[in-house]
Amino acid sequence: MDSTLHGEFNLSTPDIDLPQKNDSTSLPLEKEKTSNLHFYSSYSHNPKGVTFEDQESGENILLLLRRHFLTNLPWLLSGVILMFLPVIFPFILSVFPFPMPSSNIVILILLTYYLIISGFILLNFTLWYFQTGIITNNRVIDIDINGILYREITETNNEEIQDVSYTQIGFIRSLFKYGDVAVQTAGSKQNVKYDKIPNPGQVSRIIGDLSKSNL
Repeated sequence: MDSTLHGEFNLSTPDIDLPQKNDSTSLPLEKEKTSNLHFYSSYSHNPKGVTFEDQESGENILLLLRRHFLTNLPWLLSGVILMFLPVIFPFILSVFPFPMPSSNIVILILLTYYLIISGFILLNFTLWYFQTGIITNNRVIDIDINGILYREITETNNEEIQDVSYTQIGFIRSLFKYGDVAVQTAGSKQNVKYDKIPNPGQVSRIIGDLSKSNL
């Protein structure tokens, strides 16, 4: 399975329709208000135009999940601080009796420095953006990206789900409504876990309803 998601993230319906795997009827759920999607969206209902490589015929993506955008705050703040750090370099150098380098060397050092910082920001954003959870009418999928060269994909069919639980511990998580969802599977199937996603209670309920619809 390719971790790259294709297409623009556009919502076209205000409801989440959960069709049973081999039935034309849909599972009634509480109607939920939708919002416009952006590149920083971490909780997306029925993302039209989004596909993945192993998507089956008649399989619809119901939820596209990422870690809450707030989890990016540490590396975003670090990146901003590092971007402005060269401003204080002249003051630091003026304290020490070292000769100032030539302007060409200063420019080369600054270009190299900002190239490294840009790579740091781009890498962290990429790891957040492509580390996704996909919930379809047939299965749940978790794509974990840990570094450029490591990708782990865990999935299970809805009928193999035995239990779904979520945790939301701490003031920050409760305030911004994000937490972890654990999906316990049958037999030797690997369990699926979504870390630090928005609305964990709602996600847990939807997955639970999907598993019951396939019984």
